[in-house]
Amino acid sequence: MSGIFGCIDTKGKLDEVAKTAYYGIFSLQHRGQESAGIAINDRGAFIVHKGNGLVTDVFDDITLSALEGCAAVGHARGGSPKDSGNDAIQPIHIKSRVGNIALVVDSVIHNENSLRDELKNVGAIFQTNTDSEIILSLFSRNRVRTETCEEAIAKTCEEIKGVYAMTFMTEDKIIGVRDPFGLRPLVLGKKDDMYILSSESCALDALDAEFIRDVDPGEIVSISKDGVKSTYFGGCNGNHKDGKVCVFEYVYVARPDSVIDNMNVFESRVRVGRRLAKEQPCDCDIVIGAPDSGNPAAIGYAEGMGVPYGAGLLKNRYVGRTFIKSTQQQRELAVRMKFSVLKTAVSGKRVCIVDDSLVRGTTTKHIITFLRENGAKEVHLRLASPPVRFPCCYGVNASKGEELPASFMSVDDICKMIGADSLGYISLESLKASLEGISCGVCSACFDGNFIAGLPEENDDSVHEVKYQ
Repeated sequence: MSGIFGCIDTKGKLDEVAKTAYYGIFSLQHRGQESAGIAINDRGAFIVHKGNGLVTDVFDDITLSALEGCAAVGHARGGSPKDSGNDAIQPIHIKSRVGNIALVVDSVIHNENSLRDELKNVGAIFQTNTDSEIILSLFSRNRVRTETCEEAIAKTCEEIKGVYAMTFMTEDKIIGVRDPFGLRPLVLGKKDDMYILSSESCALDALDAEFIRDVDPGEIVSISKDGVKSTYFGGCNGNHKDGKVCVFEYVYVARPDSVIDNMNVFESRVRVGRRLAKEQPCDCDIVIGAPDSGNPAAIGYAEGMGVPYGAGLLKNRYVGRTFIKSTQQQRELAVRMKFSVLKTAVSGKRVCIVDDSLVRGTTTKHIITFLRENGAKEVHLRLASPPVRFPCCYGVNASKGEELPASFMSVDDICKMIGADSLGYISLESLKASLEGISCGVCSACFDGNFIAGLPEENDDSVHEVKYQ
């Protein structure tokens, strides 16, 4: 997954836009750490600056001071073996017959191969293998055939199959789009005369901006000097409860201070922990969280168990999220660099560690080893999500079933593999129940195999019957 951001000053003022975009994608850094970029609209002329690395690596004060404009889009990209190298860095920018266009997307397009072939057959030229270039090429073609950008976007979205949130920037507006299922989050905010589109509300909080609402599934939000206008495509009509946001946003991806589809992420994780304590109790002396995404669930678990919650693991803040590293070797090295143990807190104790999930098991296995090496008498693992049994093509960064232990191993076998004294998962029913108050449904394909938005053309056979239930 990636973080996308867009902003526009409806009065056309040329100051603060670049810094606003910078702080916006900095706040979304947890969604992607491979690369970052910002495109600025300076009175119709587009300036793009982007590069590999963290937001703070790509931008400095000198660069930001040179980026002047009234609108901007920004992007923080997560790791993907398919999209790598400088060509994959967003925003992507083209000059078309209808003017400058820039695009940032958080997407997985399932029919990308057939779309690319179709576009090549009519003369399109591609320089990357990214979804964003296909989307922008389709939009450019459709824009020539339609009266407005919004119509062109609607036609484009009807041609692509998959999940996405994206923001276009034209010479006079920015336009946010959320897929018809609403799997990817997108929110609308405002600060003074500036409107903002962001993957998460935490970016609005960082900018002291007002949260207006979540963008509806299948909605096109167009923002210009004339204000905000909204249209729908794909049969959507603004009925937000029909959406199916990715449940992994609440499990792991989103920042805990975000609110997504009317559900506070931190509160949902604490609720999961309380339910986990009822379903999977543990005889232990202390409950600790796997920082940072496991901490809220650990707090709830400790409350539910009536056991002290403590700090047993320290996290190196300068190492990125291991789950979204591109390769297994990168993930294993990052784990060694990322965690250390507070020996005095765990030595001689029965420790229960609560984590958000177990995808490949790389991080978990090493953490349990670290705890034992530092004197933990017993190490029990409780997970605030069900077994990840399906290689999710919507965002969970695992492309093959063999990368997911739960797809071919029993719970007991996984417990032995990671070296824990016991292992317990929360049920999918309890996970969903912890989201009481959410304004839509959730997609839980990585847990139950129900791929509501379909599968990529090249791996329709990748979903298989699970051996262990």
